[in-house]
Amino acid sequence: MKRRKTKFIRAGYWQYSKLGLRRNKKLKYRRANGIDNKVRLRMKGHLRNVSIGFKNDKSERFALNGLRPNQVNNLNEMKKISKDEIAIIGNIGNRKKMELMEYALKHNIKVYNINPKKFIEKIKHEMEKKREEKLKKEGKKKEKENKAKEAEKKGKEEKSVEKAEKEVAEKISKEVEKVSEGKESEEKERKEEKKIIEKATGGEKWT
Repeated sequence: MKRRKTKFIRAGYWQYSKLGLRRNKKLKYRRANGIDNKVRLRMKGHLRNVSIGFKNDKSERFALNGLRPNQVNNLNEMKKISKDEIAIIGNIGNRKKMELMEYALKHNIKVYNINPKKFIEKIKHEMEKKREEKLKKEGKKKEKENKAKEAEKKGKEEKSVEKAEKEVAEKISKEVEKVSEGKESEEKERKEEKKIIEKATGGEKWT
């Protein structure tokens, strides 16, 4: 015959919210120690203190959902878990947890503190978000690089146009100088001819 499991609650919890009144998270057992405490004196109609005789059977002791708990921190420990055991995942990173959850789903291993399907879905969703953010950042970087390249090309084109204009201006100035030098040389030749003719004609002006 299966023994009825008694639930132990601290004395005075019904008086204060800090001890667990309408607050199940605060509802924790503490042994009654007061001088006149009815629970400590084991008076009829009051709560029970923990004492010898309330212990569970060895097979049921520390069991979770009727299975023996076993802490798991890596894949080798997960492989050692039998059908009579339930895994409790330790404080490890998400990458290792993913491996353990995938293995647990494949081999139908029960996990106490994590839901394998929900955890895998959550991690995949987070991975997709990170990938999208990474792609956005890369796209922005490429746009900046393309803009910089276009600006460089425009700068180079403007420089080449300026160089061409300078070269054309230099050529024109050189031609103008040549033409002016030619005119000066012609005038000099004319003056020399005039002098020669004047000498030949005996100082008469020549027109």
